[in-house]
Amino acid sequence: MKWIIRIVIVLVLLVAGLLWFGWSQLGNLVKFGIEQGTPPVVQTSVTVQHVSLSPFSGTGVVEGFQIGNPKGFTGPYAVRIGRTEVAVDTSSVSADKVVIKHIRITDPEINLEAGLGGTNLKHIADNARNFASQQTAAAGNSAPSAAAPPPAADGKPQKSVKLQVNELTITGAKLSASAAGIVPGADAKVTLPDIHLTNLGSGGAGITPAELTAMVLRQVNTEAAKASASGALKNLLKGGEAKLNPGGLKGLLGK
Repeated sequence: MKWIIRIVIVLVLLVAGLLWFGWSQLGNLVKFGIEQGTPPVVQTSVTVQHVSLSPFSGTGVVEGFQIGNPKGFTGPYAVRIGRTEVAVDTSSVSADKVVIKHIRITDPEINLEAGLGGTNLKHIADNARNFASQQTAAAGNSAPSAAAPPPAADGKPQKSVKLQVNELTITGAKLSASAAGIVPGADAKVTLPDIHLTNLGSGGAGITPAELTAMVLRQVNTEAAKASASGALKNLLKGGEAKLNPGGLKGLLGK
């Protein structure tokens, strides 16, 4: 009888150890997913320093998130976020739509770089929007598509992850605007107003991660364009408007 008890204890400890190892690696898995899944959406490099996530509370922190610059722009990065807090409704993880209670982005650094073909933020936002559109089109088309998720091991098509974000806030965003190639050496800095988005994907089946990315980047680009056009970049580009595309400053900012 004692040997049976010992075997049961060993099995319990083994299962507990495996669960602990899996939970301890959860942050690394999320980090890997972000770094592998986001670049095709924004068409540029994406890196993350660290991710910590609790499977029990559903809360987590993403540190050192960075989006690189698209081709044609010279800055080291477009967006850098030191800390992002996330809270997930754990009861929704196994459902068709994962509910995220909140995403709180604090003190991001945004480098708005203007070029002859537009800004780096507009390029990234457009890439995300186009990717999301391709996903939507692929979902409604039975024919294979490069934008569609690969089939699972059993040969059946994988379902895209759908999200609902109840609240998303971006506070203390520092915008640095430059006009490389238009007004060399010119730059300006400004703090953006807080961004507060609610009920993203709350209706119907929800939104894909690509659609969420496109929404956030579009809002950031819009606020950056407003701030720039109202003073910082407008003054920075003074005298260089003739070098811009036919839409002038308005066309450059995508407004």
